[in-house]
Amino acid sequence: MVKLFSEALGREVEVPDEPERIVSLSPAITEILYRIGLEDRVVGVSFYCNKPPRAREKPRVGSYYKVLYDKVEELEPDLVLTTTGAQRKVLEELASRFTVYPVPLPVTIHGIIDEIKVVGIITGRIREARRLAGESARILGKLEGKLAGVRLYYEIFLGGPVSAGAHSYIEDLFSHLGAETPFSSTRTTWVINPSPEAVKAFNPQVVLYERSPYAEITREKIVKSMEERGLAGLEALRGRLIILEPDTLAHYGPSIFEDTQRIVQDVRRLLS
Repeated sequence: MVKLFSEALGREVEVPDEPERIVSLSPAITEILYRIGLEDRVVGVSFYCNKPPRAREKPRVGSYYKVLYDKVEELEPDLVLTTTGAQRKVLEELASRFTVYPVPLPVTIHGIIDEIKVVGIITGRIREARRLAGESARILGKLEGKLAGVRLYYEIFLGGPVSAGAHSYIEDLFSHLGAETPFSSTRTTWVINPSPEAVKAFNPQVVLYERSPYAEITREKIVKSMEERGLAGLEALRGRLIILEPDTLAHYGPSIFEDTQRIVQDVRRLLS
């Protein structure tokens, strides 16, 4: 066993030298585990773990706020991995039953690279995690300033329309790209029900809309919904609307770096 200090729990956690049965309650952590060669040791995941697609085949044992403890116990994990943020609500209960290590929630794009390394340290896959982190860092480095001066507006439906604020890795990513956004100085993680007046005054050149994984929605419906909320006349909705697949930016696993490469290409093509 190895003792690792957890700031979220305020104490040391004894984790196995080589975890054999891992339950991951974080989609980002699940993707990292797969990409550092631990797919066969993942025995359970959360309802939201969809990357890579093979993760959907694992038993689903909980969400951010609710854990099916009986199902977790049946899987007999020697390590349960969570994140912080919203999952703080279930940390103490989980920790009273299982060996749990909460991985800090990233609030910057470089924090995602740190997260990869932390998962590697916890699971004993340090070399593999550092390799993945290095690959991610190289992609990120090449993307710096690639959208310099471009005005972007990002929106996703999370029970209602939201955009990213300054306390978010998404906004930090846009800043790294050199893009301007309407809520870059709003000191929150999510901007709930973004002000149509603020968005129209900002006049984005491109709108990025991330689809919900739980509802099929067409381009026409997205435009209509935005116009009904007060965004009628926004020029970018007519020809410069990029619809992102679910878990593109809202997912902070390693795939965000490859996905951002594609976003940059799409934005530059629209503006060329």
